[in-house]
Amino acid sequence: MMMRTVIVRVPPLLLAVVVCVGLLSSCATAPEGPASEGVFKFSVLQYKEPVEVKGWVIDPAQSANPEGAALNITTAMQKGNVDFWLASWDNTERPTLSKGDRDALLEKWRPLKDGQVSVLGRVVAGADLVVELSVLNPQLATTKLQLPLKHMEGQWWLTTMDPTSEFLNWQNSSNKIVALAETASLKTYLKKIQARH
Repeated sequence: MMMRTVIVRVPPLLLAVVVCVGLLSSCATAPEGPASEGVFKFSVLQYKEPVEVKGWVIDPAQSANPEGAALNITTAMQKGNVDFWLASWDNTERPTLSKGDRDALLEKWRPLKDGQVSVLGRVVAGADLVVELSVLNPQLATTKLQLPLKHMEGQWWLTTMDPTSEFLNWQNSSNKIVALAETASLKTYLKKIQARH
């Protein structure tokens, strides 16, 4: 059995459609420059072990929580639900898709179908967050998702982020502060939500 890791960065749309092919075989690295000279620090919170999510059902009310929003979006991608993915952007950033754009997204999302989702952690990106998840598909290929989210009107929305930013390439940044997060609160949240469905 072969296991491979694939990184998929969702927004911005055009980069997701064009650049993700290159990301299938390599991971982008953060640029060196003034940000790497210790001007600021940002937090990376990783769970001690990935938190598996079983049977998540899309529920827009859960987008009030960043992990809930990320799980809604990931589940929509797994199911090929482009309309829900689009609805996960606020009006000012929502992409306009042609049929070709939709087809390209569905093709990019194909490896996620029927996969086991796990939450890995989050990156505090200034006022925004990047929720990191992984999806292990039935062919034992792992896809890592990084979903940049912003908070507006009580909900977390997909937002655009420069794919070369330190937040998306934190492993290569000298400005990160990495901490281990307890899994108990996330597991409690997941159990409570799953009990409703």
